[in-house]
Amino acid sequence: NITDFQIEGMSVGDSALDYYTESELNNLDRIDYLKDKEFWKITIDLEKSDYNSIGLTFEANDEKYIIYAINGAVYIDNNEQCLIKRNNIIKQVSKMFKGAEKADAGKRNYAADPTGESKSYSTYYWIEGAFIEISCYDLAEKFANKKNWIKNTLNVGVATKKFADFLLTKQ
Repeated sequence: NITDFQIEGMSVGDSALDYYTESELNNLDRIDYLKDKEFWKITIDLEKSDYNSIGLTFEANDEKYIIYAINGAVYIDNNEQCLIKRNNIIKQVSKMFKGAEKADAGKRNYAADPTGESKSYSTYYWIEGAFIEISCYDLAEKFANKKNWIKNTLNVGVATKKFADFLLTKQ
């Protein structure tokens, strides 16, 4: 079951109000998905955690703050270290979800960088329409600096079927 996959003790389907106050959630910078604002996301910086930050995605106007997607980001010194950690996580997830459809997207150009210099390395597990993503992002130095983003990041995330369908049809 996709809800067995947790990041910082949280999973999709949980209410973020079980972990944070409504005021804490609303005081963070909000990123809306597309113009229709059907879903929105916040990022929470963490200390003393396996992750440097987590992202939580919610459906618009949901007073219960049900988590539709959650991802954890780890800032890594270089891409080689990231790929090693990514491969270890892939082994763990493969054991957890033996019947899942696995897709390795390999090395690709990172879509947000028009120069083609930044790369992503992603593996996906599809479970009853929902998915888990394990990715390394190796951003070009110039692009990372321009966006004020971290150059090398390991990202581990899980999304519900409803949010996955949204991403596939509206993004």
